[in-house]
Amino acid sequence: MAYFSSNYNRINYPISDGATPGLRNAQIGAIHAIGAHFSIHDKEPALIVMPTGSGKTAVLNLSAYLLRANRVLVISSSVLVRGQIKNEFSTLKTLKESSVFAKDIPTPTVKEIRSPIKSMEEWEALKDFDAVIGIPNSINEGINLAFGPPKNLFDLILVDEAHHVPAFTWTNIIEAFPHAKKIFFTATPFRRDKREIKGKIVFSYPLSKAYEDKIFGDLGYYPVLPNNEHPDLAIAKATEAVFKEDKEAGLRHFIMVRTETKEHADALDTLYKENTSLSLIKVDSTKTYSFIKKTIEKLKAGELDGIICVDMLGEGFDFPNLKIAAIHSPKKSLANTMQFIGRFARTNAADIGEAKFLAIPSDIEIGKKRLYAEGAIWNDIIKNLSQEVVDAEDEIKRTLDTFHRKKEVDQGKQISFLILRKHT
Repeated sequence: MAYFSSNYNRINYPISDGATPGLRNAQIGAIHAIGAHFSIHDKEPALIVMPTGSGKTAVLNLSAYLLRANRVLVISSSVLVRGQIKNEFSTLKTLKESSVFAKDIPTPTVKEIRSPIKSMEEWEALKDFDAVIGIPNSINEGINLAFGPPKNLFDLILVDEAHHVPAFTWTNIIEAFPHAKKIFFTATPFRRDKREIKGKIVFSYPLSKAYEDKIFGDLGYYPVLPNNEHPDLAIAKATEAVFKEDKEAGLRHFIMVRTETKEHADALDTLYKENTSLSLIKVDSTKTYSFIKKTIEKLKAGELDGIICVDMLGEGFDFPNLKIAAIHSPKKSLANTMQFIGRFARTNAADIGEAKFLAIPSDIEIGKKRLYAEGAIWNDIIKNLSQEVVDAEDEIKRTLDTFHRKKEVDQGKQISFLILRKHT
């Protein structure tokens, strides 16, 4: 019998009450929604919407046991997250700590795809594993007419950060295994380009509920007003002041300096070195995985005060002590903004307080809200910001489910139903 099937009966469903370990409300709801969905809909992907920090990876892992999978493929958004998920599957650390499984449960055989698949032999070799984890670029190269993959290799596809699914590199993998059940996990089931994320929203855990359950912490927007100085310099000085205040208050907070381009990151690196005493390291896509991993280790060990990032360490990066965001270039889409904010809102660590976001006031509208307006109260705004969009997407999907969708003759012409909006 396959590993996940043989260990299905060992699942426990303890509910955490704060004092004793167990599953959170969000996790209990998600896992039962997955079971309910696939008891009826074998072919339709299930879309699970859970805020950052609510325990999505544990649900992703547990779903393989719940559905008694034969072999699982997990698609991850980055090398860093791929490694984190691989460790969770290999050790069952979180599920054991939550008392979902006993300490003596055998662990699955797990393969982390580190380099592109280039032959049928490599595909066939994956049959030796219970779970396979990779990023799209590594998996996609092996999907071609010449050598595969075998269509029945996986019977369950788990997609982390599923808002990427409409992209070809993700869709190409998903469609290569037409008979597999599919579960898409994301905190933001919408895209700026309005391309549809296929699947039925079977569970959506509101940010307001996550806040109520104390798994999403307090947020504070701190407008920085330059006093006849360059905006970047003003943000740098304000960031240093906040960092020192938090440290003196006994809080173990660390900094992320955020910008859009590598050139700006280089300039900020120099600016912070010349004008503050903060110990920061710059991280961008030119850095090796080894360098990034070592930088994170230094950060967690307290050897650094923070990092300067160009769209790095976003999705899936779990470090709850990251609490101060110096925003030199704000993200402009709701999905990206919510992903970014979620990195700072985690509550699962000691000696942490409110997440603080420092930026120059602006008229940028995100989700029809002026987040960076002077005097904006983020705790009130953020809790309902994404849920309004999620509810609208869900309403459209549910309405369209009452119609029969005709398959396009030309498969290349995919029309997103999310371009439809009510006129008010």
